[in-house]
Amino acid sequence: MMLKWPAWIGVVCEDLEAQRKFYRDTLGLTEIRIGENFVWFELDGRLFELLTKSDRPQYDRKRVSVAFVVEDIASARIDLISRGAEPVTGIEGGPDARQYWAYFKDAEGNLFEIIERLDPP
Repeated sequence: MMLKWPAWIGVVCEDLEAQRKFYRDTLGLTEIRIGENFVWFELDGRLFELLTKSDRPQYDRKRVSVAFVVEDIASARIDLISRGAEPVTGIEGGPDARQYWAYFKDAEGNLFEIIERLDPP
């Protein structure tokens, strides 16, 4: 399994609009997509995302997480689990999302994600 440099950073927040204004107006990031529970910003060719806290295990509390790109998510997920990484979700996403992803916890419970892109970024 070969992890590549993170292609995504996500911040789970309680007040999405306050965070949106901070990152857009204070830090000057460029919004590229806005949804009911998320805001995407482009930062140096990579995705920076704000997400609203929810009941989903990967978004259940305020946190920052990163996503590492992998070539084959199914193999990478099996490899990570065999090495002791704790899975948080199964493989999600698909052709409509143009990528697959899965969340894990590290040794101290910090969340991270692996993604397999179906199209070039």
